[in-house]
Amino acid sequence: MAGLIDTHCHLDDERLVGEEKDILQRCREAGVGICVTIGTDEITSKAAAVLASRHPGIIYHTVGAHPNDADRFTEVELSEIEGLARETRPIAIGEVGLDYFHSADRVKQKVLFARMIRLAHQISLPLVIHDRDAHEDIYQQLKMEASGMKILMHCYSAGTAFVERFLDMGCYFSVAGPVTFKNGQDVRDAVKLIPLDRIVVETDAPYLAPHPNRGKRNEPSFVKFTAEKVAEVKGIPFSELAEVTTNNAKKFFGI
Repeated sequence: MAGLIDTHCHLDDERLVGEEKDILQRCREAGVGICVTIGTDEITSKAAAVLASRHPGIIYHTVGAHPNDADRFTEVELSEIEGLARETRPIAIGEVGLDYFHSADRVKQKVLFARMIRLAHQISLPLVIHDRDAHEDIYQQLKMEASGMKILMHCYSAGTAFVERFLDMGCYFSVAGPVTFKNGQDVRDAVKLIPLDRIVVETDAPYLAPHPNRGKRNEPSFVKFTAEKVAEVKGIPFSELAEVTTNNAKKFFGI
């Protein structure tokens, strides 16, 4: 059986940092072979690169600028992020996007998002998208500015209404812990519509721990619970789901 890939986690988070040896051991025990640790600003992107350098072929990293920090970023921070993107060999730019749940200025978010899309285009890297309550604006901005690029919708939450629209742009969809929640029927309904060759799985650790660990600190080994639920929703064996999602992730990230 193919080892699972956790396509989105935050191993530099204070709830996980310094524990990668134990975390990776539990990953091996759970059949998780690769983790992608995500950058969200100049600090976390640098930390992600360091983590990846310590565990080549097991931990990969991205460099990103999270929309919730749009009000904080100056040219100094953004130049540092762009430097990290060019110098540390990330496998994607992200997470980047729009977040209308929190209070960061929406105009600044869109300007930041556009800048990160340009960066990804310039250095030929995929995009990992953060979309919270901003589905239509995310769709429109990607359609206008990211045509032809490789795009992954992290922790997909836009429901069935946007599946076809994002599919038409060639997007991949990352499924996280909410697919296992009692109130996650909208995510399960979306998973039913997403073709198998466009699905990957993630934890978003330390956030969004899947059932039966909901409410606890999440970690990459828990991605198996998300994968099991996705397999159930798709009506296929877990082994097939693991193989397909792993191949999808490798294809998307080029690893």
